[in-house]
Amino acid sequence: MSSTRYPFERVRDHLLFQSLADAEWKALTAALLPSRFSPGQVIFQEGDPSSDLYVVLSGIVELRRQYMRYPGDYWLATLHAGRVFGELSLLTGRRRSFTAVSLTEVQTLRLSSEGLLLLPLEVQVKLYRAWIQIIGERLFWLDSMFADLLEQRGAENVASAMALLQQRYPA
Repeated sequence: MSSTRYPFERVRDHLLFQSLADAEWKALTAALLPSRFSPGQVIFQEGDPSSDLYVVLSGIVELRRQYMRYPGDYWLATLHAGRVFGELSLLTGRRRSFTAVSLTEVQTLRLSSEGLLLLPLEVQVKLYRAWIQIIGERLFWLDSMFADLLEQRGAENVASAMALLQQRYPA
């Protein structure tokens, strides 16, 4: 578990930023704000209205979520340098769906929704296209996960669970 600093230049290699030309990258970097978090500090809380995207430069961030049916604080992911989180709230404007906590000292770059809107339109379009690709890959992963659940628990159990989810979260 390395907490060494991730070279800022390598952030450009992230799928979200790969398509940006030099001038577009320069405009984006001007909009990124540095943030630092102490070990154990909550970066944002599940349910917060915040809409910032974070790029981890150094340290380790843990993502957690509360579930009503099975009360408790559940681990979702551990993120290291080079990872991006918080992008869905930035895109949708919805409240945070998880809590982000720094496990070590963490340095990030933050893109606010205001900063995104101030970027040139070409940069915004390229970022949105990259987000679509990232979200598409997540949906493919979720589809695979549901297929595995169907095989493990039977179609009837999964179908009834999906029907309940559809009632709870209509499109």
